[in-house]
Amino acid sequence: MVPEARGRVSRGCFCTRGVRGDREYPAHDHAGVSSRGRHFGVMHCCSCMVSGCVYLGTRNILGRFAMAIIRRKASSPRCPEEPQVRAGNSVRCLSAGGVWGSVIRRYFGRCRDLRRQILSTAGQSGRCRRCPVLLYCLVLALGLLTARPLQAAELEIHLSGVSGALQARLESALPPAPLPPSPAGLADARMEAALRLRQALETYGYYDAHWTEQVRRERSGYILTFAVQTGPPVVVRTVTLDASGPGSGLRAVRQQLAVFSLRRGDVLDQAVYEAWKRRILDTFRQQGYAGAGFRQHEIRINRKTHQADIVLAVASGIRYRFGKVTFEGAHSYPRPFLARYLDFKAGDWYSPAMLATTEQNLRDSDRFSEIVVVPDLEHAADGQLPVTVTLKARRPKRLKLGIGYSSDLGADVEFGYDDYNAFRRGRHLHIALAVAQRTTNVGVTYVWPVGDQLASRYVAQTSFQHLDLVPYSAEVFDAGFGRDWYVERGAMLGALLSYQKIIYSIGGQTGQARFTLPSLRYSVQHFADPLRPVEGYSWNLVAQGAMRPLLSDADFLQLRARGEWHHLLGPKWDIGLRGEAGTTWLSGPIGQLSPTMRFFAGGQGSLPGYAYLSQGPVLDGVLVGGLSLMVAGVDVERLIGHNWGVVMFYHAGNAFSSFAGTRVLQDVGIGVRWYSPFGPVRLDVAHPLVRPEVPYLRVVFSVGVSL
Repeated sequence: MVPEARGRVSRGCFCTRGVRGDREYPAHDHAGVSSRGRHFGVMHCCSCMVSGCVYLGTRNILGRFAMAIIRRKASSPRCPEEPQVRAGNSVRCLSAGGVWGSVIRRYFGRCRDLRRQILSTAGQSGRCRRCPVLLYCLVLALGLLTARPLQAAELEIHLSGVSGALQARLESALPPAPLPPSPAGLADARMEAALRLRQALETYGYYDAHWTEQVRRERSGYILTFAVQTGPPVVVRTVTLDASGPGSGLRAVRQQLAVFSLRRGDVLDQAVYEAWKRRILDTFRQQGYAGAGFRQHEIRINRKTHQADIVLAVASGIRYRFGKVTFEGAHSYPRPFLARYLDFKAGDWYSPAMLATTEQNLRDSDRFSEIVVVPDLEHAADGQLPVTVTLKARRPKRLKLGIGYSSDLGADVEFGYDDYNAFRRGRHLHIALAVAQRTTNVGVTYVWPVGDQLASRYVAQTSFQHLDLVPYSAEVFDAGFGRDWYVERGAMLGALLSYQKIIYSIGGQTGQARFTLPSLRYSVQHFADPLRPVEGYSWNLVAQGAMRPLLSDADFLQLRARGEWHHLLGPKWDIGLRGEAGTTWLSGPIGQLSPTMRFFAGGQGSLPGYAYLSQGPVLDGVLVGGLSLMVAGVDVERLIGHNWGVVMFYHAGNAFSSFAGTRVLQDVGIGVRWYSPFGPVRLDVAHPLVRPEVPYLRVVFSVGVSL
């Protein structure tokens, strides 16, 4: 029932005061303030309004928090011995001596005092006093935000009477469990733990096990201890295996049948049994037998003799080929464009690995937020297995921000704009501005697909670079057009025709050059995880050149090669080799070649013991760079966990124009790696062994974040 109210206007604030029973309270008509039907106070000025809002919000939140504690205390076995408080129409138990009990009592007492002050302030006419409770309410709200949340009680499970591998397996099946807040929560949790223990023991062959239980109370919850007597295990008596169907003669299938995991006399381990079943079905499916299954799979257990007979009969079914592919969702992308991401075509033998590669191709495109690739076995006909690809497209137009730091170039920030579906044709427009302490780069790239291969595309690009490096400074304008071809999985061939104009300064002298550069590149990458390259290899070859008749200031041909190889020596050790080489055939003196096309050594990607691009041939006391480069290195990494590693490394090499008088530089060092979600973070300390420079120890650090 809405109480009878009388109103009054004071300085633009509309407040009313109502009466309910023998209690008087202020009503209000201010928008945005709610009490869920309870009475509350409203002030005549802004500071009082803020005080009221903070009070009401704090009261509601802390009230729920307090009632949760009260309900938790109600289920305590010590409840009858403790004082009680009334919550609504029910009586709840509350610990009088506990910390939370005193907090709740102080909270309700302070809330009453605050409310009385706010109500008295609200009833004043004219300009109200400055509300003294505003600061207190703000402090109370801040304390609520910084308070540690209450943790639910847990039931922790311990085992005795078992040891070794069996104990580890049972404990993994009995993790700590949260206790329900109801009075019967502990009993329910104990019953559930006993059922899980029974199931785990039977899984590992112990069908006659029994145990006793003991519970003790701890501050964080309860500890339930099972004293287990396993009894005699069930052992395997006979094993009958059979394979039928067209795929039964596969060599891989025969090998699986020959190495069945359980033998006569072994303890019945159903986890091992199920794992073997999955392996043999995967063997069939990898060869195209998608409908392979078991005609019979039984474990016959005699609990009196504690023996088991295993009977397994698997049928391969027919071998399937890929049929029609149906795309669902992502309607803004052309279907021929989506078909480029398929790792198979209609008529190929069915392979789950090809489905997995297709899903990874779609994921790497950065165009889709949800990807599901499944074969439709129910609608297979005439040996053709249709495939359904369900996609949910991400927003094609996106702004990106990248930040990072490297000892070579300093701090850098990159702003980018991407349109992954330009003109709704699946074309990619990329605009980037990258600003670092020593470089600035503005570039635009437009890529559009051609043909039915994933990596086959046309590329148009233009960029402007400002470089302020140790040996030289330069401004480079570049524009080009090219084509990429798919060669094989992980390999790509590209051709590019570009025009460059360079204005540079080196050794106190300035100059400019222009080149029309046709180039070819071939790249291969086979890493299991590119973000953590600890197993696999990659290499890149580039050939480019220029001729004076083709709007160039020099005649030259240049080859560059860079490669990296990593191999795991064991679960914790990785060895890596890397190298970089290049050479230039030039028809005149090196001064005809802009410094951007000469070779320099030094830096994290070359010789980390020497400053970035600080090594190479010197002419008249000026570092001018060389026509060739050769650098190689080896590193050994000790893996720590999944995301960390400690590295020891050695590098040797230099840039040069002729072998005569060339000095091979060397460095050694140690470093730390963190394999973060956005790529490796590197911290190295390197020492130059030949021609050391000050400082004798060089710290090299690089990190990047791409958002």
